[in-house]
Formats: sequence, C-alpha cells, structure tokens
Amino acid sequence: MAKLCSQISIHLTENVLEMLHKRKIFTVLDFLHEDPEKLVYISKLPYKEILQIRHTIIANTSAFPQKGINVYNDLVTNSALIATGIQSLDTMLQGGLLTGSLYELCGFSGSGKTQLCLTVATNVTQYLKQQVHYVDAKLDFSGRRVQAMLESRGCDEELIGEVMEKIKVTRIQDVFQLFSFLHSLKERLQHEQDERSGVRLIIIDSLPTIFFPFLGETHSGGFGLMNHLASTMKYIAQEFHIAFLLVNFATRWHGDVAPGDDDENDDGSSDVSETIKPTLGKYWLHVPSTRLFLEKKSKSDEVVISVIKSTRIKVGKLCSVVISSRGVE
Repeated sequence: MAKLCSQISIHLTENVLEMLHKRKIFTVLDFLHEDPEKLVYISKLPYKEILQIRHTIIANTSAFPQKGINVYNDLVTNSALIATGIQSLDTMLQGGLLTGSLYELCGFSGSGKTQLCLTVATNVTQYLKQQVHYVDAKLDFSGRRVQAMLESRGCDEELIGEVMEKIKVTRIQDVFQLFSFLHSLKERLQHEQDERSGVRLIIIDSLPTIFFPFLGETHSGGFGLMNHLASTMKYIAQEFHIAFLLVNFATRWHGDVAPGDDDENDDGSSDVSETIKPTLGKYWLHVPSTRLFLEKKSKSDEVVISVIKSTRIKVGKLCSVVISSRGVE
C-alpha cells in the first residue's frame, strides 16, 4: 500500500505528515479508514482540505469503474471450452477445459499425468489448431512420444511438423524461471494481438518439482512464492481467456493426517483411515478451480479420473481412459 507523502497533495506538508505518523497513520489506506473529523483534529487542517485529500487519493489509486454489461459481454464473447480430444474426459468436464480457469491433475507416480498432458497438448494443436505452451519443469518432455502418437493416428510428416511446431516447450529448473516465463508471456499477450488469439492453453508439468526446495519448517518463503504464482496464473487466465493445466503429486497417509494438517477434515469429520492428499500443502488446496485425481489400475493401461474438487462440476464424477500408442483415449 502506498505511503502518505507530500506528492499526493500540497496539503500534506512535512509538519502534517509528522502529526499523522505520530497517530500511526502511515499509508493512504490508513488515511481513508480514519474518520475525517478525527483527521481534522490530528492534522489541524480544515475539514474541506481533508475531503480534498481523500478525493485525490481515491481518484489516483482506485481502479477505473467498468459497466457490468461490458464485462459480461467480454466474458461471453471470449470465453471458450477447450476440448481435450478425449471423449470420456470431455463429457465429464461438460465440454472441456473452460478458459479463465485453473485445472490440476493430481496422482501418484506412474498414474499417467504426463501422458495425459502430452495427449491434451497434441489434440489441441492437431484438432483445434491452437498453440499450447508446455512448461517442462521435470525436463522430460518427449517429442518422440508426441510424434509416435501422431504416427499411430496416420498423420503424414507435414501434419506432424505443423502440430509439433504449435507445442511451444519451455524448460525450467526453478520457480524463478517459471515466473520469468509467465511475466514475459503476459507482456506479449498485452501487446501482441496475434499471440493473444493463438494461445488458449498453458500446461505446467509439474509444480512440486520446483517447490520442494521451499517447503518445510525452515523455508517460510514458499507460501509467498505460491501466492505470487497463484495470482499471476489467475490474472493471465482471466484477463486473456486461457486455461491452465497443472500437474501435482499425491501423497498417501495411513492412520493419520499429513504433517502440518489438523486432525479434522474440511467438513469437520475426523479421519484416521487412509487419506490421499495433493502435495504442496493446505494453502494450495484452494488454488485450482478444478482438481482431477488420476489412479492407474494395477497391471492395466486403464486410468480412472475422478473429480475431487471443482467450482462447476459435481465432485465424485468419474471417467475411465486408456493409455495407448495413440495417447490417452
């Protein structure tokens, strides 16, 4: 929050600021929250000048008002459902990935999270002709796997080249490189109309890989980084009508809850049986708008996908997919 200073108003002289500071009024928010009559008493300024300062602060720091109908029309015009190209999954998601939203794939190791990401990226570029930004934090993106999927579908070399060219892979090794990518993308989207219209999906595989160094009792800065990341992704998703597909790990706890969690569930019930929780802790639980849990059947290529959190889809819905040479189907 901006501090009170003489640049805000000519009435805020050094003497006036000193008197305000003695009463612990340091920021513009402190000034606006205080009763005007009390400010008159503290600052010795006329009531009219106090109102002028308040008006100047509000005019210079408030967001520009927008008509609700304009915001609604923009949302209706630009929002879209991005079909994943996987029929059973699209049916469960009521058409696909809704732009402006954050989706999370959560599951144990080997449950098919990366295979699903590669398939969705391939389908969106092949069938919808849209660019996909694929952020590879595990450094294991497989262009050969994408090529093999397209060859299994009978695509010729020209189409394979076109599809793979539309998958923009960015390899990162830490959270700061992720921030650099997101802020750079945001600037391009703000200034380049062609870039904005061509990007509908951003995939990040995976978040725990870059956040593990900041988690734990000795690294309190991890929560600040998570908050900044969540705010940045939500801004990009909503401002430019883009869907995010995020990969998270799952942990399994037997007989007790995860460290740092309370002994009660969110619904207030006590649970001492097996508990499955997404990694990254309680703060991150509420960041994605929809969380999908992937569980691979033993000795099978079948994967069951269930909705365990969502703001628009009924929790508990299930669908089954199969991992094949063509991708996830």
